[in-house]
Amino acid sequence: MPPALKELIMSQPWCASFNSQGIALPELLTGATYLNTLAEHLSSDERRTLRLIISAFGCEPFTREALDKQAVVRMAGAQVAVGLIGLRRLGVVAAFRKAWGEQLLVLPEDAFAAWQQLLFPAVQLRANSETEPQMELLGPDAELEQADLQAHPRGLSQQLFHFLAACSQQAALPLTNKGTLHKKQLLKLTQHVKLPPDILRSAGLSYAFREIYDDRAALMLELAIQLGCLASDGNHYLFQKDATLSWLQGRYKHQQKRLYLIWRQLMTPAPVWLQHTLALMERAEIKQWCEIDALIQGVRSICTQSAQIKDSSSLREAIFSLWLNPLRLFGFVEIGSDQDDELWFRWLLPPSAEAAREGSGEEVPLNSGATDKVPSMYVQPDFELLLPPDVPLRTEWTIAALAELRTTELVRTYHLTKESVFRAWELGIDGEEIVRILETYAYHEVPAPISVTLRQWADQVGKLYLEEVTLLRCRSSDVADALMRNEKCASFLGQRIGESDFIADAKHLPLLTKCLEQMGFNPKSSRKDASSDVSLSESISDLRTNGLCYSKDVILLYDMDAHIPQQGDVYPDMQGIPASWLQDFGAYHSSTRKDIIRKAIEWKSVIQLRKEGQSRVIIPRHLREERTGWIMEGLEEYQEIALTGEDWEEMKLILPGINDEGVYR
Repeated sequence: MPPALKELIMSQPWCASFNSQGIALPELLTGATYLNTLAEHLSSDERRTLRLIISAFGCEPFTREALDKQAVVRMAGAQVAVGLIGLRRLGVVAAFRKAWGEQLLVLPEDAFAAWQQLLFPAVQLRANSETEPQMELLGPDAELEQADLQAHPRGLSQQLFHFLAACSQQAALPLTNKGTLHKKQLLKLTQHVKLPPDILRSAGLSYAFREIYDDRAALMLELAIQLGCLASDGNHYLFQKDATLSWLQGRYKHQQKRLYLIWRQLMTPAPVWLQHTLALMERAEIKQWCEIDALIQGVRSICTQSAQIKDSSSLREAIFSLWLNPLRLFGFVEIGSDQDDELWFRWLLPPSAEAAREGSGEEVPLNSGATDKVPSMYVQPDFELLLPPDVPLRTEWTIAALAELRTTELVRTYHLTKESVFRAWELGIDGEEIVRILETYAYHEVPAPISVTLRQWADQVGKLYLEEVTLLRCRSSDVADALMRNEKCASFLGQRIGESDFIADAKHLPLLTKCLEQMGFNPKSSRKDASSDVSLSESISDLRTNGLCYSKDVILLYDMDAHIPQQGDVYPDMQGIPASWLQDFGAYHSSTRKDIIRKAIEWKSVIQLRKEGQSRVIIPRHLREERTGWIMEGLEEYQEIALTGEDWEEMKLILPGINDEGVYR
């Protein structure tokens, strides 16, 4: 936001009491408490214009022309113009300017839910008052609203967990020239992902590389990238251990909440009816059953101005297809039916944004064998590990590092093998550590033969192994000796091989390269491959983190328009009309009446008529001349009317924002 616009907003009278308290502008314009105060300061035109925007567009960008079209049977154009100017001065609505000059207006998303509740207070969720209502849960594979649904019983986080566990087994995942993962590798990474093949497209989302990735693979990559668990250097996807461990901390509902917020962001700005569905649903508390039909009727009652709303049946189908079905598939909500076959939903995670920011515990190292862990699994004599449904993902990550995954249902099963023990050894987990981990997490004593066998396997894999190293080759022994004499360089050289070569430690390679350059050497000329390897580990902060899904938030492409018109701009050349037209009712001559009506039509304004003490407010649209006289056509209380000059005695020109105080009921 340009500083001048920010200063203008902060100078508004309603902000005065909060400015002294040091409350930041973003909090003032999004917090429900502050917006409640602001709502009391809205003029009639500002309030009606804001209700119209929320009803017709929500947070979707709109043009002034589109707003006028929605207002045509409800408000005069001048009322909308004045209301919009006021809303922009207050910071409620923002304007952006396209490169070719077209202006787009938008209601910021982070204030939407609060405004919905303030301006449509009658719309409420219908919640079940019973502590444990008689509700029959629909199973994960039940057909709902004619959709072929399949879901993992543990939800989306469990599937992403297995995807990330597969990614973690390689330091780097090579990309093709197009920038995509290889198909064989992709099949291996997504083998435990169980979702409908069109989960993204059904939700109205599009993404890059659709000819390579199916929806399931694209979603896994999107979530991993958004969480920071995968990053790209252009040639590889690199697994980010710290970000993954950070996501894995805490209880399962917190991991689910992080994924829900990503999914929600992908879906917004959504069609206006879906925005209202979101905001209404998020009013519910976790585990609180709410009736779906009441939700749908609430959305319909708000979106009376939206051309997207046709009938309850179409709206119901769209809400299930785009929103409720994915939430249910991901394990974010449950859907059940009561004794009357009415459908209800309840959240399985805290839907408020604040809950996502709750701390989830301290990070635990991957190879931790601490003995304060709660027993979490059963170690079978056949080397099988059984993990009950409530085992935390952080614990399962430790188990996945040393055993092979076999089944991924509610009870996950892993199997200890020679290959899995060798993989654990490569991660720095030796045989003794593996046994300690099993003893820490096992409900019962680990069978002795398993402990003995694991130690034997670990001892075997540790005796002989292949390791990739970097070889620094010198042209002669004299050059090698010169390097050894340089104290700074010598500390990075590693083991000397023969007379003129060294094995350099990869972690010291950047420092060694810099040191060699300072000595006048140019080690990069024959080190292209190695230097690229270094860039994989040393330039994480420069990696791309943008996902595959295309953002719907096109408003971010444009610059904010800080210019706000004045109310006087709505009525050009106002000094050219008699002041009496605005000040008092007058019984004008027929020609003057027509002049007033024409000016009201030109300015898209309003006229107030009075006859026998009764007043009425008209939005004139046309003045039609006929042989028998003239007729004014317009709107009165949303109804089309046609009046002759004999239908009123006195009249006054009403200019919204100028002389309309007390005119509207």
